[in-house]
Amino acid sequence: MNPASQLQQEQAALSRLVEKLRQEQALLADATPEGLTEVISEKATIVADMATLAGNRHTLLGQLGYSEDEAGMQKWMNERGSEADREHWAALFELAQDAKELNRVNGLLIGKKISLNQSALTILQGKTGAGNFYGPDGQNSISASGRRLGVV
Repeated sequence: MNPASQLQQEQAALSRLVEKLRQEQALLADATPEGLTEVISEKATIVADMATLAGNRHTLLGQLGYSEDEAGMQKWMNERGSEADREHWAALFELAQDAKELNRVNGLLIGKKISLNQSALTILQGKTGAGNFYGPDGQNSISASGRRLGVV
């Protein structure tokens, strides 16, 4: 039983996730909503695959008497891992850091989009003190007062 036996598969899955996060970031930065739903769905599938692989690794670690987490894997690596295992583990850790940073930046981009949309809705709903631009029926609720200019 070798908890490192699927590290290459985990690394491949994490590489796919990093690529999807980069695609998501490009779509968010370009304000291109087309394709975003597909990327999010693909990310969810990859994360589920990664969870299964990590779960298998954690189970093996537990069967070998190590804690069923990354600390247990690191201890196993230090005591029993081959040089190739350690290289795969280090590459996996580095990819995880890349994914974490991409996810953080994507979260900031999403937060910015939400804030801009909320500001636009606030203005359209007239919550800025200037009165409602649009009523609940979607019709312009600002009544024109005064005289018309050049319209007969």
